[in-house]
Amino acid sequence: MQEKYWKYMVQIKAWIFYLDVYTEDSYRWDRIINIVVAIASSTSIAAWAIWQKYSFVWSIIIAISQVLTTIKGFLPYSKRLKMLVPFMDAYILGVNEPVKKFTGKIIAIVRRKDDIEEKWVVVPDGVTFSKEEIRRQIHFQEQYFDSEIVM
Repeated sequence: MQEKYWKYMVQIKAWIFYLDVYTEDSYRWDRIINIVVAIASSTSIAAWAIWQKYSFVWSIIIAISQVLTTIKGFLPYSKRLKMLVPFMDAYILGVNEPVKKFTGKIIAIVRRKDDIEEKWVVVPDGVTFSKEEIRRQIHFQEQYFDSEIVM
């Protein structure tokens, strides 16, 4: 019986690890697309005006950025992130009452060195905490882990 529970726990840990990697990959691709679109949109127009000799290249870059902007809503990365949010654990700081749903800003990530889970540190917009304040607030749980706060 104990072996059955052990196998189940290993399987759950593997799924948690998979979701963490999947989430990081989705964030990375979403960030890359946003950066490419922002750079291509803002610098291509200026570069086109400066380098008339290569206007064809710059017009292609502008066209690609416009296509990316148009199809971004149909790419799976943003939808994946919205789908994965309920599976992510978070410490909500700066709120002194229980909440069922919360929208805020991620200001840090708590990485556990002796566990595969990560926790987000989320606060209301406009609220800030230092690493030491975060550490004091989350000590009740993190005292059992070797963790670091990444801001």
